[in-house]
Amino acid sequence: MIPSLDTLRAKGVLSPLDVHFARALGRRAGEERDAVLLAAALASHHVSAGHVCLDLEPFARASMPAPLEVGQAGEDFPEASDWRWPAADAWLEQLRGSPIVDASAGRGGAPIGPEVSVAPLVLDASGRLYLRRYWEYQERLASALRRRIADRVPAEEIDEVVLADGLDRFFHATASDAEPDRQRLAAELALRARLLVVSGGPGTGKTSVVVKILVLLAEQALARGLAIPRMLLTAPTGKAAARLQQAVQHDLASLDCADAVRAALPDTATTIHRCLGPYAGSAARFRHDAEHPLETDGVVVDEASMVDIALMSRLVAAIPDPARLILLGDRDQLASVQAGSVLADISGVDVAHAGADAERASGSVVELVRSHRFGAESGIGALCRAVNAGDTDTALALLDDPAHADISLDPPGRSGLPSDWMAEVRAGYAPLFAETDPVVRLRALDAFRVLCAHRHGRLGVESLGRAIERLCVQDGLLRAGGSLKDGMPILITRNDYELNLYNGDVGLIVERSEGEVDGPRALFLAPDGEPRWISPLRLRFFETVFAMSIHKSQGSEFESVVVVLPDELSPVLTRELVYTAISRARTRVRIYASRDVLREAIARRVSRSSGLSDALWTTPSPPQTDQRRPYKAE
Repeated sequence: MIPSLDTLRAKGVLSPLDVHFARALGRRAGEERDAVLLAAALASHHVSAGHVCLDLEPFARASMPAPLEVGQAGEDFPEASDWRWPAADAWLEQLRGSPIVDASAGRGGAPIGPEVSVAPLVLDASGRLYLRRYWEYQERLASALRRRIADRVPAEEIDEVVLADGLDRFFHATASDAEPDRQRLAAELALRARLLVVSGGPGTGKTSVVVKILVLLAEQALARGLAIPRMLLTAPTGKAAARLQQAVQHDLASLDCADAVRAALPDTATTIHRCLGPYAGSAARFRHDAEHPLETDGVVVDEASMVDIALMSRLVAAIPDPARLILLGDRDQLASVQAGSVLADISGVDVAHAGADAERASGSVVELVRSHRFGAESGIGALCRAVNAGDTDTALALLDDPAHADISLDPPGRSGLPSDWMAEVRAGYAPLFAETDPVVRLRALDAFRVLCAHRHGRLGVESLGRAIERLCVQDGLLRAGGSLKDGMPILITRNDYELNLYNGDVGLIVERSEGEVDGPRALFLAPDGEPRWISPLRLRFFETVFAMSIHKSQGSEFESVVVVLPDELSPVLTRELVYTAISRARTRVRIYASRDVLREAIARRVSRSSGLSDALWTTPSPPQTDQRRPYKAE
């Protein structure tokens, strides 16, 4: 039985917006076929679930309710086991003949121009169905990246003697020829290519490589009598931008280079949104675009796994073609909250099977694999590797091994948490309340954090945050009542361009009585480490941050973390979520979860539908024959 739109909406699988979208398209174009309208609603649903498109053929072949895990299908309504999607071939045939579908796009991308249909849905030759806006995001991004991949720096623009000297100065020879220095390779490729993607786990040296690249680029310019390139340092969140800036300043101060070079290099970082210059009141319109590009010779994007396809498309469009683009990130982390998994799509290319494009891929993508943060005996490092490999047996064995004192797994108690969890929290947040200097107290927040898989529910961010707050009140560390207590840590939840505060920024409420200032103030640290005092009355988007979601923790690092997973399996529990949580810690990870839930989470991978990897690394196929009737928005 093929489920109807009304049935799927009633069961919570499709949202009212998904259904309204599909039916509105049908009314405007005279499309009444149930299968076509169902595909339109599912395409809308998939974007809200983080996919760029609906990959229709594997979706149609999958048995219920696997394709609808994000919609909570399954045990909540057993009749889902009797549902069937339309047969893939017949479904695709109907879509190709529909006036609301443009089926003229080939696999791997088609040019966007006046000749492209205005139909609101796009079906490519691989059977992927897109909302037109997301098709255009993908194709514009792919086209811009392909140009950079193909545009190698001419040999006459590189002083090989200066380059060799710089590489030898910054990188030491490896002990074995079988293990090349991937940091050195990334640095060299950055000078020879317009696009470089560097992926690697925590402590693999992504930021330190970029600092050396900046120096090498400057030395090349000086050797040729040119101005030192203007480079922009960016990240998706304020917290990530601040960490990038601090890392660049730290590494730059210790590098072996001329003072003139050091002084000319960028030492500040900003968010991508602020770099693009958003118009007031709009999160999607920016001053810089293809017609008004950024004035730069290159852009570095840290924590690129957090950047969705819409924002990445806008950023790349605003970078002038001769400029370099360097993307840094961890492809194994959680993908962006919004649609797309851009870094994974670009850096996940299998060079060994890329055919004629293997050389292009190997000249633009480098994966760093050696962690300098975690030594050979590190339990956190070994656990990260086991989780990424989906090796549940090894991961659980590591957590059980007393030799690895830096990691542990605690089964839930009757409340869902072990009985001593409050003692762990007291110890973790003790530095926050032990300090008297407000700036030192704020920095002490990076020592410890409780990370949750869910926002809501008994073991979610909201519930545990309130429990920790009550504990602090009970211990006399916070006063009762209100959210603006002295010592209360807060998290900015949305970008606020008027205050220069960004999603992910962490602050501290401090009671002040100095001169004309009497009462609570919110303390934040600017990227240069200087304190910023803001009236809490001006803060619009914030929450307490004794506990935070694993998604929100991306771009942050803590000395020690407590990871709380729900007592039942849920759609958000995946390998990427577990890896992201444990890789936030530098020295200690304690996981509160049942063995069965953790085992299932590690075994499940996030799979986001997208055509970006094909568009970049495979030869385009010819478009399908256009069988559709003209789309008319009457």
